[in-house]
Order: sequence, then C-alpha cells, then structure tokens
Amino acid sequence: MRHLEIGTATILLLAATNGPVAAADAADPLDTIVVTASPLASPLDQLAAPVTVVTRDEILSKGAPTLGALLADEPGIAQSSFAGGASRPIIRGLDNFRVHVLENGLGGDGVSGVSEDHAVPIDPLSATKVEVVRGPATLRYGSQAIGGVVNVINSRIPTSKPEDGYTAELSAGYDTVDKGRDASALAEIATGNVVWHADAYRRKTDDYRIPGDVSHQSETWTDSTGVAGGASVLLDNGYVGASISHFDSDYGIPVPEDPANPTFIDMEQTKIQTAAELNFSSWVKTLRLTGGYNTYNHGEVAAATGEVGSRFDDKLWEGRAEFLHDNIGPFTGAFGIHAIEHKLSAEGEGGELLAPAKTETLAAFLFEEASLTDALKLQLGGRIEHVAVDGAALDEATEDVNAASRSYTPVSGSAGLVWALPANWVAGLTFQASQRAPEALELFSKGAHDATGTFELGDPTLGMETAYSTELSFRREGKDFSLEAAVYQTKFDGYVLKQYTGETCDEDFASCTPGGSGGEFREVRYSQQDATFRGFEIGGKHSVVKLDDGTIGLDGRFDVVRATLDAGGNVPRIPPMRVGAGVYYEADRLSGRVGVLYAFRQNDLGAFETETAGYTLLNAELHYMLPQTFTRGAPIELSLIGENLLNDDVRNHVSFKKDGMLLPGRDVRLVVATRF
Repeated sequence: MRHLEIGTATILLLAATNGPVAAADAADPLDTIVVTASPLASPLDQLAAPVTVVTRDEILSKGAPTLGALLADEPGIAQSSFAGGASRPIIRGLDNFRVHVLENGLGGDGVSGVSEDHAVPIDPLSATKVEVVRGPATLRYGSQAIGGVVNVINSRIPTSKPEDGYTAELSAGYDTVDKGRDASALAEIATGNVVWHADAYRRKTDDYRIPGDVSHQSETWTDSTGVAGGASVLLDNGYVGASISHFDSDYGIPVPEDPANPTFIDMEQTKIQTAAELNFSSWVKTLRLTGGYNTYNHGEVAAATGEVGSRFDDKLWEGRAEFLHDNIGPFTGAFGIHAIEHKLSAEGEGGELLAPAKTETLAAFLFEEASLTDALKLQLGGRIEHVAVDGAALDEATEDVNAASRSYTPVSGSAGLVWALPANWVAGLTFQASQRAPEALELFSKGAHDATGTFELGDPTLGMETAYSTELSFRREGKDFSLEAAVYQTKFDGYVLKQYTGETCDEDFASCTPGGSGGEFREVRYSQQDATFRGFEIGGKHSVVKLDDGTIGLDGRFDVVRATLDAGGNVPRIPPMRVGAGVYYEADRLSGRVGVLYAFRQNDLGAFETETAGYTLLNAELHYMLPQTFTRGAPIELSLIGENLLNDDVRNHVSFKKDGMLLPGRDVRLVVATRF
C-alpha cells in the first residue's frame, strides 16, 4: 500500500478487491487494505462509510506525541491540543464522549474524555496502524462511538507467525522545534506454536518554540515511557493470547493566565488484554473473545511545591464475545454481547469536581451484509444497551450533594449501501440513528477544575442524546488517480452541550450564584439543545508525469463542518474550513512532497467564544531508502520532515487554551528506521 501526504493529511490509495462490490481496473491495481475495526475485517472499498488508516511508516515520520496531533490534519479530523502531552482527536466537530478511542478494539483511554487536560494513555509509537471508522461498524463498540471510533492497533497479541520466525524494528527521531527525542523498539519471535512479542518506547521534549517575541510556549514539555509484552498460542483453528502494558507520562499544563504557578500531570496506566479467535466448519464460522482490565491514575501537581491538587483514579473492566455466522438467506455477518464496568473517582480538588461514580453497560449488537446485485451491497448494524450510572448530584437549591442513580436504554441502528461503479468508482450511502447515554461527568460534575480554569456543573436530569445521520460518499481507487469525497448531515435531539455561561466562580458553588462573589474559574454548564452538524470532505491525487525512475503528481484536499443550535446560535469550538494542495515525487528508494494547508478564519462562534485568525502551513518531506550494499542487507530508511516552515502563528479554534497558546512553530524532524 502506498500513502501520500495531502497538506499534512493522509489520503489513502484505496484497495480494489475481489467480490461483488469490487470494480478493480487491472491496469491500475492496488494492494488490499483491511479494516479490522469492522467485525468482518472488510477491505476499505467494501465499507459504506469512509475510513481513514494511518500506517506505521506515517506514525514514525510524523513523530506526533499524541493521537490528536497524529490525526489532526486528516480530512474531517481536528485535535483538542490542550497541552503538549494531551490532545484528543475531534471528528467532524464531535469530541470527548462522542469519539471512542480504543486499543485493539477495547477501551482504555483513561479519563481523557473527562477533561481536555487529561491525555489519552496511548502513545502513537506503540501503534502499528490507526483506523478512524464511521458508519454501521461503529455500533460494535457502543454509544460513545456516536461520532466515530479511533482504533489503535498493535501486535502485542500476535495472530500469526512472523516470516522466517522473527521480526524486529528500531526507530529514532529528533525534532528541532522542541528538542524532541524519541525511540522505539519492537520484536516478535516464534518458538514452536507460541509467538512472543515485546515493545518499548521513550519520548522526551522540551517546551516547543513558537513564532514572535516569546521564544517558547511555556509548560508544553513531555516525558513518556512505555513497555509491553505479550504472547499467543497458535492453534490449528485460531489462537489464544494475552498482553500486558504499562504507560507512564509526565507533561506540563500551559497556564498562560498564571505562568508563575505551573502545573503538570503525573500519569500512569497498566493494561491487560486477552484475545482468542476460534474458527469452525459450522454455521458459527468464528468465535472471537476479547477482554481487558485497565487501572489508571494521574495527579495534577503544582510544579513549585510538588503538592498534588487533584488525583483521578479510573478502573475499567470490559469483555466482548462475537460470533461470525454463515449465510442466513442473503445475509452474512456477526452478532455479539458486550459488557463494561467503569469506576471513576477523584480526590483533593478533583473530588470537589466529581464524587466517585460507577457506570455499568450491558449490550447486544449485530452487523450484517448482503449482496443485492453483483454491484450493490447492503450493510446493516444494530445495538441495544442498558446503561446504569451511579454517582452524587448537586442540589443547587440547597447546595447539598446527594447520592443519585440514572439508567438508560440506548437503541441504535444503521443501514448502508455500497455500489460498485465503472472505472474503479465506488459510491456509499449510509443512514444511522444512534442514542447515547450521558456520562457521569455530564450528569454529576459540581466543582472547580484547576487545570482547565473552569467550574463545571452537570445536570442529573439529562436525557439520552439521539443523532440522525445521513452520508453520501464517492471514491475512486487507483495508483494514477484516486479521489474520496463525502457530504454528511447529523441532526441531534438533545445534544449535550458543554458551554461557558459568562459567569465566574470561586472554589464553591455559592460564589457562582447570582449576587455571588465570582472568582478565577469560568463557569461551564452541561445542558441539552437540538443541534445540526453538516459538512463536506474531499481529497485526492493524480499522477501527472511518468519518468523512467519515478512519478510526479499533484494532490489536494478540502474539508468544512458547520454546527448550529436549532434554537439559534452556533455550537462552540468547531474547526475552521481548510484547503490544501501539494506536489509529490515517488520512486523505489526516494520519495518526497511539498504541500500547503490553509485554515480559514473561524468566526462562527458559540456563546462567549473568541474568533481565531486563519493560518498557512507549509510542509515538506523527503524519504530515502539506503542501498543495502551500504547497510549489510538491513533496510534502513532516512526521513526528513519539515512542518510549519513559514513559522506562522497557529491558534487551534477548538482548544480551550487558544487565546493564550500557540501551536508549535517551524519544525524539522529527522527519522531513522529499520526493520529486519
């Protein structure tokens, strides 16, 4: 599979495959790209909704310290960019509890959805690839995937023997903008029918440089380490395996309004995952079992004194059983059950924000597909859940905090059509109705949060959030010409809105009331309103000149999302419109690209929001595979990547810190990688 950077976004040269919806042109073939987030492990061109895939090579070249930064320039995806070490992906303007971040199909994103200063405890260096999935396949993972799924995939539980019995990878990178150093190592070896895996990585950065008179953005440093091991027993009809990993990260929290009192996060997570797949010659063709246990904690530490102001502890148990079945009439697919128990507690100032809460989820789901004609395929998905949330709610009339319990039964369904057209074109049409139960923080938050500078007030009377989505997409697959475009609309009934009220608070609720004293924290309330999201995305590439030793081509991309409240006004923190183009060269050992990405001014503002100016990113990259005569047969690739080469001021409109925080200035990154 070949990838090209579009602006700074990855445009995939999608795979044409055999089967009823394939329309491959033998003169323009491509390798098959399989999306594992689909229960049927479907090729990209056999899914009704668009899917983004970022490969291991791109992960190493980008060198991003967070998943948000890795995916930020993909069409339709932005990042929260609260801190150098904390940035979640935002998909089509949807964030936090509407974007489900997974590792090998299981949850484990800690408390990153609770607040923007909390990092996802998954470093991109641990991933072999990252998938961003929308449409019917997301119902496999729960109502938190109402906006999409970001599935981080690694091989810690091996599913097959490595070629020649072993494989290994080493990489190292350096960034000039923050003196960033990173390194990773991975090895797998087979002993009989047992395959062993081990990987480790380390990342350390200083505060990054920014344009202007202030040379650095304070408190954007990061220091992360990860180590993992796993093993699988390969059976005649499948495998059984397990893995354990540990992630440790410290990172600064920018406080532009109070730089004399910096705070940093001290985080760690231990994660255990198990997986089994058994294949049968019966109606149930495959049984997949996955399970996980995560224990996570972090402290919010005052750098000057070492005092821990807030501490969050999170424990997650999860299990899923999937049954892939043979034909039922025209349908083949999968059904399963899914159970989650999630316990979240906070101490210190964090205990004032949220009392201990427990969420239990039990669900059943299915995903089915049928070939209606030789060129038309139908895909269906469905899920029903029971969600029970226990916590403590604030009675604003009496200012008492009392135990509270809420329960919900979200029901979701989706239908999609995939239509193979002539000349490698594929059209997709999806309809989806999804329900989401409110999270504990949306229901029960009741206090100040120092790291974000907010006083957050939940609403224990919140009902379910329902989204009705329609999407039409067109794709054309080919080495010489590839294009993907999508137009979509999502209408929300009871959209849960996290919005500034314009009031300020001290550390107690009494200070927030009319006539109260106010204070240093901006009041944020959760409420529900109907809302509509609509947008358009397009990206593609075209080979222009064929040379004896390579190809010169052009690429481009555009994306926009508009989100409005039905009662009037705008949904806050929506990414700006973006457009990009570039020229690339591809050959066997040498490839490169120069491109520009322009983000427009964002002046469609929510309540109490401020406008952000447009910016221009000029990026370039060069990759060279050293001749193996110089490397004793080992394939060694050198990469040189430049980002924001114009050193432009970049403020991320979706970030709570945008008014006082710039994104990194000019950066040059060097990467060395080898696999053997």
